[in-house]
Amino acid sequence: MRRLSGQRIGQSVMAALAVAMFSASALAQEVGKASAVNPNATANLRTITIGASITHKERIQTTSAGSVQLLFLDKTSMTVGPNSDLTIDEYVYDPNAGSGKLAATLGKGALRFVGGQISHTGDAEIRTASATVGIRGGVALIGTHHVYAGYGSSTVSSGGSTVTLGAGEYTALQGGQPPSPPGPPPPNFVLNQIQLFQSGSGQFGGVARGAASQGNVQRAENRATGTPGGSVAGSLTPQAPPPPTPRINPVVSTLNQTIQTSTQQSAVQPLAQQIQQEQAANARPSLTLTGFVGGLMTSVFNASTYYAPSSTGVAGGTASVALDATTGRMQANFNGDVAHGPNSYYLPTTFNYQFGSTDPNLDAQGAYGDYNHFGGAAAEDKTGKPLSTINGLPVTNQVGAMLTVTREQARQLTSDDGSAATTNFCQCDYTRWGLWANQSTRSSYADTILGFWVAGRPTTATEVPTSGQATYAGHVIAAIDNQGTQYVSTGNFSNTVNFGTRSGQVTVTGLDSTNYTGQVQFLPDPRNFAGSLAGDTGARQMALTGSFFRGASSPVGEMGGAVAISGTNYLGGGIFAAQKK
Repeated sequence: MRRLSGQRIGQSVMAALAVAMFSASALAQEVGKASAVNPNATANLRTITIGASITHKERIQTTSAGSVQLLFLDKTSMTVGPNSDLTIDEYVYDPNAGSGKLAATLGKGALRFVGGQISHTGDAEIRTASATVGIRGGVALIGTHHVYAGYGSSTVSSGGSTVTLGAGEYTALQGGQPPSPPGPPPPNFVLNQIQLFQSGSGQFGGVARGAASQGNVQRAENRATGTPGGSVAGSLTPQAPPPPTPRINPVVSTLNQTIQTSTQQSAVQPLAQQIQQEQAANARPSLTLTGFVGGLMTSVFNASTYYAPSSTGVAGGTASVALDATTGRMQANFNGDVAHGPNSYYLPTTFNYQFGSTDPNLDAQGAYGDYNHFGGAAAEDKTGKPLSTINGLPVTNQVGAMLTVTREQARQLTSDDGSAATTNFCQCDYTRWGLWANQSTRSSYADTILGFWVAGRPTTATEVPTSGQATYAGHVIAAIDNQGTQYVSTGNFSNTVNFGTRSGQVTVTGLDSTNYTGQVQFLPDPRNFAGSLAGDTGARQMALTGSFFRGASSPVGEMGGAVAISGTNYLGGGIFAAQKK
Protein backbone atom coordinates (compact mmCIF):
# COMPACT_ATOMS: atom_id res chain seq x y z
CA MET A 1 0.00 0.00 0.00
CA ARG A 2 1.14 3.56 -0.57
CA ARG A 3 0.73 5.66 2.58
CA LEU A 4 0.26 9.41 2.37
CA SER A 5 -0.81 12.07 4.80
CA GLY A 6 -4.26 13.56 4.35
CA GLN A 7 -2.81 16.76 2.89
CA ARG A 8 -0.36 15.01 0.58
CA ILE A 9 -2.87 12.55 -0.80
CA GLY A 10 -4.91 15.33 -2.38
CA GLN A 11 -1.86 17.00 -3.90
CA SER A 12 -0.41 13.75 -5.19
CA VAL A 13 -3.65 12.45 -6.68
CA MET A 14 -4.45 15.72 -8.41
CA ALA A 15 -0.96 15.91 -9.88
CA ALA A 16 -1.21 12.33 -11.12
CA LEU A 17 -4.62 13.01 -12.62
CA ALA A 18 -3.37 16.11 -14.39
CA VAL A 19 -0.58 14.15 -16.03
CA ALA A 20 -2.76 11.18 -16.94
CA MET A 21 -5.75 13.20 -18.12
CA PHE A 22 -3.88 15.29 -20.60
CA SER A 23 -1.27 12.81 -21.78
CA ALA A 24 -1.44 12.01 -25.46
CA SER A 25 -1.71 8.28 -24.86
CA ALA A 26 -4.88 8.67 -22.80
CA LEU A 27 -6.76 11.49 -24.45
CA ALA A 28 -5.35 12.30 -27.89
CA GLN A 29 -8.00 12.33 -30.56
CA GLU A 30 -8.07 9.00 -32.33
CA VAL A 31 -8.26 9.16 -36.12
CA GLY A 32 -7.72 5.53 -37.06
CA LYS A 33 -6.44 2.06 -36.22
CA ALA A 34 -3.51 -0.11 -37.20
CA SER A 35 -5.07 -3.21 -38.78
CA ALA A 36 -2.05 -5.12 -40.12
CA VAL A 37 1.40 -4.77 -38.60
CA ASN A 38 4.86 -6.16 -39.14
CA PRO A 39 6.87 -6.17 -35.89
CA ASN A 40 9.36 -3.45 -36.85
CA ALA A 41 6.92 -0.55 -37.01
CA THR A 42 6.76 2.27 -34.49
CA ALA A 43 4.61 5.33 -33.92
CA ASN A 44 6.18 8.16 -31.92
CA LEU A 45 8.73 5.66 -30.57
CA ARG A 46 6.11 3.11 -29.44
CA THR A 47 5.82 -0.23 -31.16
CA ILE A 48 2.57 -0.44 -33.09
CA THR A 49 0.37 -3.44 -32.38
CA ILE A 50 -2.64 -4.54 -34.36
CA GLY A 51 -5.64 -2.45 -33.37
CA ALA A 52 -3.48 0.36 -31.92
CA SER A 53 -4.97 3.83 -32.07
CA ILE A 54 -3.46 6.36 -34.47
CA THR A 55 -3.75 10.05 -33.51
CA HIS A 56 -3.17 13.53 -34.86
CA LYS A 57 0.50 14.39 -35.44
CA GLU A 58 1.37 10.71 -35.26
CA ARG A 59 4.71 9.82 -36.83
CA ILE A 60 4.94 6.26 -38.13
CA GLN A 61 8.31 4.76 -38.98
CA THR A 62 9.15 1.33 -40.38
CA THR A 63 12.41 -0.55 -40.81
CA SER A 64 13.44 -2.71 -43.74
CA ALA A 65 11.34 -5.53 -42.25
CA GLY A 66 8.42 -3.39 -41.08
CA SER A 67 5.10 -2.29 -42.53
CA VAL A 68 1.74 -1.18 -41.19
CA GLN A 69 -1.75 -0.63 -42.55
CA LEU A 70 -3.87 2.19 -41.13
CA LEU A 71 -7.68 2.30 -41.25
CA PHE A 72 -9.25 5.73 -40.77
CA LEU A 73 -12.71 6.62 -39.53
CA ASP A 74 -13.92 7.60 -43.02
CA LYS A 75 -12.78 4.17 -44.39
CA THR A 76 -9.57 5.54 -45.92
CA SER A 77 -6.75 3.00 -45.86
CA MET A 78 -3.00 3.71 -45.94
CA THR A 79 -0.36 1.00 -46.09
CA VAL A 80 3.09 2.21 -45.09
CA GLY A 81 5.83 0.15 -46.73
CA PRO A 82 9.26 -0.85 -45.41
CA ASN A 83 11.90 1.82 -44.73
CA SER A 84 9.24 4.51 -44.61
CA ASP A 85 8.48 7.58 -42.53
CA LEU A 86 4.90 8.93 -42.49
CA THR A 87 3.38 11.72 -40.38
CA ILE A 88 -0.39 12.27 -40.03
CA ASP A 89 -0.45 16.08 -40.18
CA GLU A 90 -4.19 16.66 -40.09
CA TYR A 91 -7.34 14.58 -39.98
CA VAL A 92 -10.86 15.97 -39.58
CA TYR A 93 -13.99 14.00 -40.43
CA ASP A 94 -17.68 14.75 -39.98
CA PRO A 95 -19.57 11.47 -40.49
CA ASN A 96 -22.91 13.25 -40.68
CA ALA A 97 -21.80 15.45 -43.58
CA GLY A 98 -19.50 12.79 -45.05
CA SER A 99 -16.74 15.37 -45.44
CA GLY A 100 -13.42 16.26 -43.89
CA LYS A 101 -9.74 16.72 -44.59
CA LEU A 102 -6.74 14.43 -44.54
CA ALA A 103 -3.14 15.61 -44.86
CA ALA A 104 -0.01 13.53 -44.38
CA THR A 105 3.70 13.80 -45.14
CA LEU A 106 5.73 10.91 -46.53
CA GLY A 107 9.31 11.71 -45.54
CA LYS A 108 10.74 8.61 -47.19
CA GLY A 109 9.71 5.22 -48.45
CA ALA A 110 6.45 4.17 -50.08
CA LEU A 111 2.74 4.43 -49.38
CA ARG A 112 -0.37 2.78 -50.78
CA PHE A 113 -3.51 4.91 -50.45
CA VAL A 114 -7.06 3.57 -50.83
CA GLY A 115 -9.46 6.49 -50.64
CA GLY A 116 -12.44 6.63 -48.30
CA GLN A 117 -15.17 9.23 -47.96
CA ILE A 118 -12.82 12.20 -47.61
CA SER A 119 -11.06 11.51 -50.91
CA HIS A 120 -14.38 11.65 -52.77
CA THR A 121 -14.53 15.39 -52.06
CA GLY A 122 -10.93 15.93 -53.13
CA ASP A 123 -9.64 16.80 -49.66
CA ALA A 124 -6.98 14.11 -49.28
CA GLU A 125 -3.39 15.30 -49.71
CA ILE A 126 -0.04 13.55 -49.35
CA ARG A 127 3.16 15.59 -49.35
CA THR A 128 6.58 14.15 -50.15
CA ALA A 129 10.03 15.71 -50.39
CA SER A 130 9.48 16.02 -54.14
CA ALA A 131 5.80 16.82 -54.61
CA THR A 132 2.29 17.40 -53.29
CA VAL A 133 -0.25 14.75 -54.28
CA GLY A 134 -4.00 15.36 -54.22
CA ILE A 135 -6.13 12.23 -54.42
CA ARG A 136 -9.76 12.12 -55.48
CA GLY A 137 -11.82 8.98 -54.96
CA GLY A 138 -9.18 6.45 -55.80
CA VAL A 139 -6.23 4.18 -55.21
CA ALA A 140 -2.69 5.54 -55.48
CA LEU A 141 0.86 4.27 -55.02
CA ILE A 142 3.08 7.07 -53.75
CA GLY A 143 6.84 7.19 -53.27
CA THR A 144 9.38 9.95 -53.00
CA HIS A 145 10.20 9.53 -56.72
CA HIS A 146 6.88 8.41 -58.23
CA VAL A 147 3.08 8.55 -58.13
CA TYR A 148 0.81 5.96 -59.73
CA ALA A 149 -2.99 6.27 -59.90
CA GLY A 150 -4.50 2.80 -59.83
CA TYR A 151 -8.06 4.11 -59.77
CA GLY A 152 -9.73 7.52 -59.69
CA SER A 153 -7.52 10.55 -60.30
CA SER A 154 -4.56 12.23 -58.67
CA THR A 155 -2.94 15.64 -59.12
CA VAL A 156 0.82 15.87 -58.68
CA SER A 157 2.49 19.26 -58.17
CA SER A 158 6.23 19.79 -58.19
CA GLY A 159 8.68 22.40 -59.49
CA GLY A 160 5.90 24.85 -60.27
CA SER A 161 4.03 22.42 -62.52
CA THR A 162 1.01 20.16 -61.99
CA VAL A 163 -0.07 17.05 -63.86
CA THR A 164 -3.29 15.08 -63.49
CA LEU A 165 -3.13 11.31 -63.48
CA GLY A 166 -6.05 9.18 -64.63
CA ALA A 167 -6.55 5.53 -63.74
CA GLY A 168 -3.44 3.51 -64.57
CA GLU A 169 -1.19 6.53 -65.21
CA TYR A 170 2.24 7.15 -63.71
CA THR A 171 4.54 10.12 -63.22
CA ALA A 172 8.18 10.22 -62.15
CA LEU A 173 9.55 12.79 -59.67
CA GLN A 174 13.04 14.17 -59.33
CA GLY A 175 14.01 16.59 -56.53
CA GLY A 176 12.09 19.80 -57.20
CA GLN A 177 11.77 19.25 -60.94
CA PRO A 178 8.37 19.23 -62.71
CA PRO A 179 6.69 15.81 -62.76
CA SER A 180 7.11 13.77 -65.92
CA PRO A 181 4.15 13.64 -68.34
CA PRO A 182 1.48 11.06 -67.38
CA GLY A 183 2.00 7.67 -68.98
CA PRO A 184 2.13 3.93 -68.34
CA PRO A 185 4.25 2.77 -65.41
CA PRO A 186 7.63 1.09 -65.95
CA PRO A 187 7.62 -2.68 -66.67
CA ASN A 188 6.72 -4.82 -63.64
CA PHE A 189 6.07 -1.69 -61.54
CA VAL A 190 2.62 -2.79 -60.35
CA LEU A 191 3.77 -6.32 -59.55
CA ASN A 192 6.75 -5.04 -57.58
CA GLN A 193 4.54 -2.67 -55.62
CA ILE A 194 2.08 -5.46 -54.80
CA GLN A 195 4.94 -7.56 -53.46
CA LEU A 196 6.26 -4.58 -51.48
CA PHE A 197 2.97 -4.05 -49.65
CA GLN A 198 1.92 -7.66 -49.13
CA SER A 199 2.22 -9.25 -45.70
CA GLY A 200 5.62 -10.46 -44.72
CA SER A 201 6.90 -13.00 -42.26
CA GLY A 202 5.75 -12.26 -38.75
CA GLN A 203 3.01 -9.84 -39.80
CA PHE A 204 -0.23 -9.71 -37.83
CA GLY A 205 -3.41 -9.16 -39.84
CA GLY A 206 -3.51 -8.37 -43.54
CA VAL A 207 -3.23 -10.68 -46.53
CA ALA A 208 -0.52 -13.28 -46.86
CA ARG A 209 1.92 -13.33 -49.74
CA GLY A 210 0.63 -15.32 -52.67
CA ALA A 211 -2.95 -14.00 -52.50
CA ALA A 212 -2.61 -13.08 -56.19
CA SER A 213 -0.22 -14.95 -58.46
CA GLN A 214 1.86 -13.19 -61.07
CA GLY A 215 -0.23 -14.91 -63.76
CA ASN A 216 -3.47 -13.59 -62.26
CA VAL A 217 -2.06 -10.08 -62.10
CA GLN A 218 -0.81 -10.28 -65.68
CA ARG A 219 -4.18 -11.54 -66.96
CA ALA A 220 -5.94 -8.73 -65.10
CA GLU A 221 -3.54 -6.21 -66.64
CA ASN A 222 -4.14 -7.71 -70.09
CA ARG A 223 -7.89 -7.29 -69.68
CA ALA A 224 -7.48 -3.70 -68.51
CA THR A 225 -5.07 -2.67 -71.32
CA GLY A 226 -6.31 -4.89 -74.14
CA THR A 227 -2.73 -5.85 -75.01
CA PRO A 228 -0.72 -8.95 -74.05
CA GLY A 229 1.99 -8.10 -71.54
CA GLY A 230 0.60 -4.60 -70.95
CA SER A 231 0.66 -2.74 -67.65
CA VAL A 232 -2.49 -1.51 -65.95
CA ALA A 233 -3.55 1.68 -67.72
CA GLY A 234 -7.32 1.38 -68.06
CA SER A 235 -10.19 2.77 -66.05
CA LEU A 236 -11.15 -0.68 -64.78
CA THR A 237 -14.67 -0.55 -66.19
CA PRO A 238 -17.02 -2.43 -63.84
CA GLN A 239 -17.78 -5.97 -64.92
CA ALA A 240 -18.67 -9.26 -63.34
CA PRO A 241 -15.82 -10.08 -60.93
CA PRO A 242 -13.74 -13.20 -61.61
CA PRO A 243 -13.74 -16.02 -59.04
CA PRO A 244 -12.16 -14.64 -55.87
CA THR A 245 -8.63 -15.68 -55.01
CA PRO A 246 -8.55 -17.44 -51.61
CA ARG A 247 -7.41 -15.07 -48.87
CA ILE A 248 -6.44 -15.67 -45.27
CA ASN A 249 -8.03 -12.42 -44.05
CA PRO A 250 -10.78 -10.73 -46.15
CA VAL A 251 -10.61 -7.52 -44.14
CA VAL A 252 -7.56 -5.80 -45.56
CA SER A 253 -7.86 -4.18 -48.98
CA THR A 254 -4.86 -4.47 -51.32
CA LEU A 255 -4.16 -3.28 -54.81
CA ASN A 256 -4.37 -6.78 -56.25
CA GLN A 257 -7.92 -7.01 -54.89
CA THR A 258 -8.72 -3.83 -56.77
CA ILE A 259 -7.34 -5.30 -60.00
CA GLN A 260 -9.11 -8.63 -59.61
CA THR A 261 -12.57 -7.29 -58.70
CA SER A 262 -12.38 -4.37 -61.15
CA THR A 263 -14.19 -1.81 -59.02
CA GLN A 264 -13.21 0.67 -56.32
CA GLN A 265 -16.25 -0.40 -54.33
CA SER A 266 -14.80 -3.84 -53.82
CA ALA A 267 -11.59 -2.27 -52.52
CA VAL A 268 -13.42 -0.06 -50.03
CA GLN A 269 -15.98 -2.65 -48.88
CA PRO A 270 -13.48 -4.71 -46.82
CA LEU A 271 -12.54 -1.49 -45.03
CA ALA A 272 -16.20 -0.92 -44.14
CA GLN A 273 -16.32 -4.49 -42.87
CA GLN A 274 -13.26 -3.83 -40.72
CA ILE A 275 -14.82 -0.73 -39.21
CA GLN A 276 -18.03 -2.65 -38.47
CA GLN A 277 -16.07 -5.49 -36.91
CA GLU A 278 -14.16 -3.08 -34.70
CA GLN A 279 -17.39 -1.46 -33.59
CA ALA A 280 -18.85 -4.89 -32.90
CA ALA A 281 -15.79 -5.60 -30.78
CA ASN A 282 -16.54 -2.41 -28.83
CA ALA A 283 -13.46 -0.49 -29.88
CA ARG A 284 -15.37 2.77 -29.51
CA PRO A 285 -19.12 2.30 -29.00
CA SER A 286 -21.61 5.06 -28.23
CA LEU A 287 -23.50 4.13 -25.07
CA THR A 288 -24.14 4.98 -21.42
CA LEU A 289 -22.64 2.89 -18.63
CA THR A 290 -24.17 2.81 -15.15
CA GLY A 291 -22.61 1.86 -11.86
CA PHE A 292 -21.18 3.04 -8.56
CA VAL A 293 -18.63 5.30 -6.89
CA GLY A 294 -16.88 4.91 -3.57
CA GLY A 295 -14.14 6.80 -1.78
CA LEU A 296 -13.19 9.10 1.08
CA MET A 297 -14.04 12.77 1.49
CA THR A 298 -11.99 14.99 3.76
CA SER A 299 -13.31 18.43 4.74
CA VAL A 300 -11.64 21.25 6.66
CA PHE A 301 -12.76 24.64 7.85
CA ASN A 302 -11.11 27.00 5.37
CA ALA A 303 -9.96 29.67 7.80
CA SER A 304 -6.52 31.22 8.04
CA THR A 305 -6.91 32.63 11.53
CA TYR A 306 -6.74 29.36 13.42
CA TYR A 307 -6.10 25.68 12.86
CA ALA A 308 -9.07 23.33 12.62
CA PRO A 309 -8.86 19.54 12.40
CA SER A 310 -10.26 17.81 9.35
CA SER A 311 -13.26 15.51 9.11
CA THR A 312 -13.20 12.37 6.97
CA GLY A 313 -16.11 10.22 5.87
CA VAL A 314 -16.96 7.50 3.38
CA ALA A 315 -18.52 8.79 0.15
CA GLY A 316 -20.61 6.47 -1.97
CA GLY A 317 -23.25 6.64 -4.67
CA THR A 318 -24.12 6.02 -8.29
CA ALA A 319 -22.24 6.61 -11.52
CA SER A 320 -23.43 7.33 -15.04
CA VAL A 321 -20.85 7.51 -17.85
CA ALA A 322 -22.00 8.59 -21.33
CA LEU A 323 -19.64 7.89 -24.26
CA ASP A 324 -20.22 9.51 -27.66
CA ALA A 325 -18.09 8.04 -30.43
CA THR A 326 -19.33 10.53 -33.03
CA THR A 327 -18.09 13.62 -31.19
CA GLY A 328 -15.33 11.94 -29.16
CA ARG A 329 -16.92 13.34 -25.99
CA MET A 330 -17.73 11.77 -22.64
CA GLN A 331 -19.67 12.80 -19.55
CA ALA A 332 -19.58 11.28 -16.07
CA ASN A 333 -22.08 12.13 -13.34
CA PHE A 334 -21.32 10.89 -9.81
CA ASN A 335 -24.12 11.42 -7.30
CA GLY A 336 -24.17 10.23 -3.69
CA ASP A 337 -23.99 10.74 0.05
CA VAL A 338 -21.26 11.13 2.66
CA ALA A 339 -21.62 8.91 5.72
CA HIS A 340 -21.40 10.79 9.01
CA GLY A 341 -19.79 9.20 12.01
CA PRO A 342 -17.49 10.41 14.79
CA ASN A 343 -15.57 13.56 13.91
CA SER A 344 -17.77 14.39 10.91
CA TYR A 345 -18.61 17.98 11.81
CA TYR A 346 -17.27 19.60 8.63
CA LEU A 347 -18.51 17.01 6.16
CA PRO A 348 -21.28 17.72 3.66
CA THR A 349 -24.26 15.40 3.24
CA THR A 350 -24.65 15.03 -0.53
CA PHE A 351 -22.56 15.53 -3.66
CA ASN A 352 -23.25 15.77 -7.39
CA TYR A 353 -20.08 15.86 -9.49
CA GLN A 354 -19.87 16.16 -13.29
CA PHE A 355 -16.74 15.50 -15.32
CA GLY A 356 -16.67 16.15 -19.05
CA SER A 357 -19.70 17.11 -21.13
CA THR A 358 -21.54 15.70 -24.11
CA ASP A 359 -23.44 18.98 -24.53
CA PRO A 360 -22.22 20.51 -27.81
CA ASN A 361 -22.90 23.98 -26.39
CA LEU A 362 -20.34 23.51 -23.62
CA ASP A 363 -16.61 22.84 -23.55
CA ALA A 364 -15.91 19.12 -23.79
CA GLN A 365 -13.57 19.13 -20.75
CA GLY A 366 -12.60 15.56 -21.63
CA ALA A 367 -12.18 13.04 -24.41
CA TYR A 368 -13.24 9.55 -25.50
CA GLY A 369 -10.21 7.93 -27.12
CA ASP A 370 -11.53 4.38 -27.11
CA TYR A 371 -13.40 2.04 -24.77
CA ASN A 372 -10.29 1.57 -22.63
CA HIS A 373 -9.16 5.20 -22.57
CA PHE A 374 -11.48 8.05 -21.63
CA GLY A 375 -11.69 10.70 -18.98
CA GLY A 376 -12.91 14.17 -18.13
CA ALA A 377 -12.08 17.20 -16.04
CA ALA A 378 -14.54 19.19 -13.94
CA ALA A 379 -17.42 20.34 -16.17
CA GLU A 380 -18.25 24.05 -16.50
CA ASP A 381 -21.12 26.12 -17.83
CA LYS A 382 -20.76 28.76 -20.57
CA THR A 383 -19.45 31.30 -18.05
CA GLY A 384 -16.79 28.97 -16.67
CA LYS A 385 -18.61 28.17 -13.43
CA PRO A 386 -18.53 24.56 -12.16
CA LEU A 387 -21.60 22.42 -12.76
CA SER A 388 -20.87 20.26 -9.70
CA THR A 389 -22.72 20.83 -6.44
CA ILE A 390 -22.33 19.88 -2.78
CA ASN A 391 -25.39 19.94 -0.54
CA GLY A 392 -27.26 21.20 -3.60
CA LEU A 393 -25.16 24.36 -3.88
CA PRO A 394 -22.54 25.16 -6.57
CA VAL A 395 -18.93 24.58 -5.62
CA THR A 396 -16.12 27.06 -6.25
CA ASN A 397 -12.41 26.77 -7.02
CA GLN A 398 -12.96 23.26 -8.38
CA VAL A 399 -10.14 21.11 -9.69
CA GLY A 400 -11.11 17.53 -10.45
CA ALA A 401 -11.06 14.69 -12.93
CA MET A 402 -12.04 11.09 -13.57
CA LEU A 403 -10.39 8.58 -15.89
CA THR A 404 -10.01 4.91 -16.66
CA VAL A 405 -7.21 3.00 -14.91
CA THR A 406 -5.19 0.09 -16.24
CA ARG A 407 -3.89 -2.79 -14.15
CA GLU A 408 -0.39 -1.34 -14.34
CA GLN A 409 -1.53 2.07 -13.11
CA ALA A 410 -3.48 0.48 -10.27
CA ARG A 411 -0.39 -1.42 -9.19
CA GLN A 412 1.58 1.83 -9.11
CA LEU A 413 -1.01 3.35 -6.77
CA THR A 414 -0.61 0.46 -4.33
CA SER A 415 2.96 -0.68 -4.93
CA ASP A 416 4.63 -0.10 -1.59
CA ASP A 417 3.75 -3.39 0.11
CA GLY A 418 3.53 -5.54 -3.00
CA SER A 419 -0.12 -6.50 -2.36
CA ALA A 420 -1.19 -5.39 -5.85
CA ALA A 421 1.15 -7.96 -7.37
CA THR A 422 -1.19 -10.68 -6.05
CA THR A 423 -4.44 -8.91 -6.95
CA ASN A 424 -6.34 -10.38 -9.88
CA PHE A 425 -7.71 -7.21 -11.42
CA CYS A 426 -10.87 -7.88 -13.41
CA GLN A 427 -10.26 -8.29 -17.13
CA CYS A 428 -13.88 -7.44 -17.80
CA ASP A 429 -15.33 -7.52 -21.31
CA TYR A 430 -17.63 -4.52 -20.96
CA THR A 431 -17.35 -3.23 -17.39
CA ARG A 432 -14.92 -0.35 -16.88
CA TRP A 433 -13.50 1.25 -13.75
CA GLY A 434 -11.08 3.93 -12.74
CA LEU A 435 -9.96 6.74 -10.45
CA TRP A 436 -11.59 10.06 -9.62
CA ALA A 437 -10.56 12.94 -7.43
CA ASN A 438 -11.79 16.43 -6.69
CA GLN A 439 -10.87 19.52 -4.69
CA SER A 440 -13.28 22.42 -4.24
CA THR A 441 -14.60 24.94 -1.76
CA ARG A 442 -18.10 25.68 -0.43
CA SER A 443 -18.57 28.72 1.69
CA SER A 444 -15.95 28.43 4.45
CA TYR A 445 -15.17 24.76 3.83
CA ALA A 446 -12.68 22.98 1.58
CA ASP A 447 -13.48 19.46 0.43
CA THR A 448 -11.13 16.87 -1.07
CA ILE A 449 -12.34 13.50 -2.34
CA LEU A 450 -10.34 10.52 -3.54
CA GLY A 451 -12.33 7.63 -4.91
CA PHE A 452 -12.93 5.00 -7.54
CA TRP A 453 -15.76 4.35 -9.97
CA VAL A 454 -17.07 1.27 -11.75
CA ALA A 455 -19.68 1.19 -14.51
CA GLY A 456 -21.04 -1.48 -16.82
CA ARG A 457 -23.66 -2.17 -19.44
CA PRO A 458 -27.05 -2.57 -17.76
CA THR A 459 -28.96 -5.81 -17.98
CA THR A 460 -32.72 -6.22 -17.45
CA ALA A 461 -34.53 -7.76 -14.50
CA THR A 462 -36.04 -10.49 -16.66
CA GLU A 463 -32.56 -11.57 -17.83
CA VAL A 464 -31.41 -12.45 -14.30
CA PRO A 465 -31.61 -16.26 -13.95
CA THR A 466 -33.96 -17.81 -11.39
CA SER A 467 -31.91 -20.98 -10.90
CA GLY A 468 -28.34 -22.19 -11.05
CA GLN A 469 -25.06 -20.94 -9.61
CA ALA A 470 -22.13 -18.88 -10.86
CA THR A 471 -18.88 -17.64 -9.35
CA TYR A 472 -17.55 -14.17 -10.11
CA ALA A 473 -13.92 -13.20 -9.55
CA GLY A 474 -12.20 -9.84 -9.67
CA HIS A 475 -10.83 -7.17 -7.39
CA VAL A 476 -11.58 -4.53 -4.77
CA ILE A 477 -9.75 -1.20 -4.71
CA ALA A 478 -10.32 1.34 -1.95
CA ALA A 479 -9.05 4.54 -0.39
CA ILE A 480 -8.19 3.89 3.26
CA ASP A 481 -7.90 6.17 6.30
CA ASN A 482 -6.10 4.37 9.11
CA GLN A 483 -5.76 6.59 12.18
CA GLY A 484 -5.34 9.67 10.01
CA THR A 485 -2.96 8.09 7.47
CA GLN A 486 -4.47 7.76 4.01
CA TYR A 487 -3.47 5.32 1.27
CA VAL A 488 -4.87 3.01 -1.40
CA SER A 489 -5.17 -0.75 -1.04
CA THR A 490 -6.39 -3.61 -3.25
CA GLY A 491 -7.62 -7.14 -2.68
CA ASN A 492 -9.16 -10.11 -4.47
CA PHE A 493 -12.94 -10.40 -4.73
CA SER A 494 -15.10 -13.51 -5.14
CA ASN A 495 -18.88 -13.89 -5.13
CA THR A 496 -20.51 -17.31 -5.53
CA VAL A 497 -24.10 -16.55 -6.52
CA ASN A 498 -27.05 -18.88 -6.04
CA PHE A 499 -29.71 -17.52 -8.37
CA GLY A 500 -32.30 -19.88 -6.90
CA THR A 501 -31.95 -18.60 -3.33
CA ARG A 502 -31.24 -15.04 -4.55
CA SER A 503 -28.05 -14.78 -2.52
CA GLY A 504 -24.28 -14.74 -2.82
CA GLN A 505 -21.34 -15.80 -0.67
CA VAL A 506 -18.67 -13.09 -0.85
CA THR A 507 -15.01 -13.16 0.14
CA VAL A 508 -12.49 -10.33 -0.10
CA THR A 509 -8.90 -11.34 0.61
CA GLY A 510 -5.71 -9.35 1.18
CA LEU A 511 -7.34 -5.91 1.35
CA ASP A 512 -5.01 -3.93 3.64
CA SER A 513 -3.94 -7.21 5.29
CA THR A 514 -7.56 -8.07 6.09
CA ASN A 515 -9.84 -10.84 4.80
CA TYR A 516 -13.61 -10.32 4.71
CA THR A 517 -16.44 -12.89 4.41
CA GLY A 518 -20.19 -12.52 4.35
CA GLN A 519 -23.39 -12.84 2.39
CA VAL A 520 -25.29 -10.58 0.02
CA GLN A 521 -28.99 -10.80 -0.79
CA PHE A 522 -30.79 -9.84 -3.97
CA LEU A 523 -32.91 -6.71 -3.67
CA PRO A 524 -36.52 -6.48 -5.00
CA ASP A 525 -34.95 -5.58 -8.35
CA PRO A 526 -32.93 -8.79 -8.86
CA ARG A 527 -30.24 -6.95 -10.81
CA ASN A 528 -29.07 -5.42 -7.53
CA PHE A 529 -27.75 -6.94 -4.31
CA ALA A 530 -26.40 -5.79 -0.94
CA GLY A 531 -24.97 -7.22 2.26
CA SER A 532 -22.27 -6.97 4.90
CA LEU A 533 -18.97 -8.74 5.44
CA ALA A 534 -16.94 -9.25 8.61
CA GLY A 535 -13.18 -8.73 8.63
CA ASP A 536 -10.64 -10.87 10.45
CA THR A 537 -8.65 -7.86 11.71
CA GLY A 538 -10.01 -5.97 14.68
CA ALA A 539 -13.64 -4.96 14.33
CA ARG A 540 -13.51 -4.09 10.65
CA GLN A 541 -16.76 -4.40 8.69
CA MET A 542 -17.52 -3.97 4.99
CA ALA A 543 -20.89 -2.89 3.61
CA LEU A 544 -21.29 -3.90 -0.03
CA THR A 545 -23.78 -2.78 -2.68
CA GLY A 546 -23.65 -3.95 -6.27
CA SER A 547 -25.32 -4.85 -9.56
CA PHE A 548 -25.08 -7.42 -12.30
CA PHE A 549 -23.74 -6.06 -15.59
CA ARG A 550 -23.87 -7.43 -19.08
CA GLY A 551 -20.91 -9.51 -20.31
CA ALA A 552 -19.86 -10.63 -23.76
CA SER A 553 -21.41 -14.08 -23.34
CA SER A 554 -24.08 -13.55 -20.69
CA PRO A 555 -26.54 -10.81 -19.66
CA VAL A 556 -25.24 -11.31 -16.11
CA GLY A 557 -21.64 -12.01 -17.08
CA GLU A 558 -20.12 -9.26 -14.94
CA MET A 559 -20.80 -7.32 -11.74
CA GLY A 560 -19.61 -4.21 -9.95
CA GLY A 561 -20.41 -2.13 -6.92
CA ALA A 562 -19.29 0.03 -4.02
CA VAL A 563 -17.76 -0.90 -0.66
CA ALA A 564 -17.79 1.08 2.60
CA ILE A 565 -15.41 -0.08 5.32
CA SER A 566 -15.45 0.85 9.01
CA GLY A 567 -13.47 -0.08 12.11
CA THR A 568 -11.79 1.42 15.14
CA ASN A 569 -10.18 4.64 13.87
CA TYR A 570 -10.44 3.09 10.43
CA LEU A 571 -12.43 4.00 7.30
CA GLY A 572 -12.38 2.92 3.67
CA GLY A 573 -14.35 3.51 0.51
CA GLY A 574 -13.98 2.04 -2.96
CA ILE A 575 -15.39 -0.28 -5.60
CA PHE A 576 -15.28 -3.87 -6.82
CA ALA A 577 -15.41 -5.30 -10.34
CA ALA A 578 -15.73 -8.99 -11.23
CA GLN A 579 -16.40 -11.34 -14.13
CA LYS A 580 -18.17 -14.70 -14.20
CA LYS A 581 -15.74 -17.60 -14.36
